[in-house]
Amino acid sequence: MEHAYSQTFEMENGTLCYDSGKSILLCRAPKNGRNLWIKKITDICLIESVIEDATRYYLACETDDVHGLFLALAKSTGATEWFIPGKAYFQILFEGYLYIIFTDGNSEFYLIKADRSDGKKIWYHRVRDDLCEYGFRSDRILLKYGSGRSETLSPLTGIAIH
Repeated sequence: MEHAYSQTFEMENGTLCYDSGKSILLCRAPKNGRNLWIKKITDICLIESVIEDATRYYLACETDDVHGLFLALAKSTGATEWFIPGKAYFQILFEGYLYIIFTDGNSEFYLIKADRSDGKKIWYHRVRDDLCEYGFRSDRILLKYGSGRSETLSPLTGIAIH
C-alpha cells in the first residue's frame, strides 16, 4: 500500500511529497516515480508553495499563522542550501533573481530581491499589508494597494521611481 502524503507538488523535474505528520519531504522522479531523496523538515506545519529553477526548489513553509521559513533546496540531493526566516506570501523568479514578499517576526511586510545562489538580500522594500496587486517588468516593479495607493520601484535598487 502506498503512503498517503498530506501535500504533493508536481514540478518539472520531480514530484515533491510532504508528510506533515512525520515532517518528511520526499522527491520522486517524474517519469518513473523512483525516490530520488528524502529529507526531514522539522518545525513546519505545511508548505505554502514551491517554485523551481534549474538547480533548486524554493519552498515557502509555514510554521504557524504568522511565522514561516523560506528554504532553497538542491534538486539533486535535497540539501538545504540556504534559508530566510519569515513567512513568504509570494515568490517569483524574474530576470535571474528571486523576489519574495514576506513578513518578519514583527509582522512587518517586505519585498526582497535575493540572489538565488546564496539567498543574500540585494535590497528590500517595506510594503503595506493591504498590498493587493504587483507587476514585474525589466524597467519597473509596480505595487498597488487596497487603499488606492501605488508605488513604482526600480528592479535594480528597490528605490521608488517618481
